[in-house]
Amino acid sequence: MQPWRVAAHLRELLMACGALPRIDKQVALFERWLLEHLDTVTDPEQRRLLRQYTTWHTLPWLRRRAERGPISRHTRNDLGQQVLRAGDLFAWTQEQGLTLSMLRQADLDRWLVDHRPHQRQLLKPFLTWAARAGHMPRLEIPPYRPGQQTPITQHRRLALLRKLITDETGGLRTRVAAILVLLYAQPLSRILRLSIDDIDTTGPDVLLHLGDPPTPVPEPVAALLLALRDQRTNMRTATNHDAHWLFPGRRAGQPLTLDTIAPLIRDLGVPTVPGRLAALRQLVLQAPAPVVAQALGFHHHTTQRHHAAGGGTWNRYSPTRNAP
Repeated sequence: MQPWRVAAHLRELLMACGALPRIDKQVALFERWLLEHLDTVTDPEQRRLLRQYTTWHTLPWLRRRAERGPISRHTRNDLGQQVLRAGDLFAWTQEQGLTLSMLRQADLDRWLVDHRPHQRQLLKPFLTWAARAGHMPRLEIPPYRPGQQTPITQHRRLALLRKLITDETGGLRTRVAAILVLLYAQPLSRILRLSIDDIDTTGPDVLLHLGDPPTPVPEPVAALLLALRDQRTNMRTATNHDAHWLFPGRRAGQPLTLDTIAPLIRDLGVPTVPGRLAALRQLVLQAPAPVVAQALGFHHHTTQRHHAAGGGTWNRYSPTRNAP
């Protein structure tokens, strides 16, 4: 149905009220984009292989991933970029008078030097699938290791927290989201999927369910968190009148998007990734790393990074819940 944005809004409303079964919004958007993109591919052989790749590899992976938790917009965009990079390779091989089956490592290396490292990695899933399916020889793309961002200092982290707590100019929801980044090392994608049910006020202290056991929230952050719970925005429309999201968005059944909140946090002067790293470093200095991981819902990565300040090592964690 067209226009597709109106159709998507209607579908989300119908899912929210139970008239349609729930499906992941990002899966539906990727399927719509894929159909439109394949219609623009004029070369029959290229269209056939791209259809095979997306039908037997990309879409099954995406649907299995959606069964574990919500898909992020970033994941959906990456899958689209994978398809586009495969198309780039097809076009390049035709210009060189080659086919996929004729491609050799030296040919692929010539393609790689004209593309950025991130674009090269996006081509990897297609190359792996095409080699396994017998459409081309097995070729290699060198691994890409992006540079590690440097954590902000503990002094700056505390100064930012103090400003977020006392300065009311930034908007309550933006300030609370930034505080959760700097206090508990939570990524924005996970913060936005918190619900009001994750806030526990049954005891004398306010607790936040990030992991097991729930994490105590100190004052005055607890007061800000409860204020946000009671003053949520986007609640006066048909899309969200009974939503449980702590950060409800404008679409039915959906929380606020990263594209909305991330620029607002940057405007407050909070660098999210360096801020998270600083919070995580401080947390693992205060308690054993496995305890921190369990309480804040992280899982352990096997790699360790050198502690930039003290020369020791500290474990790297990433969140388990709703992680792409």
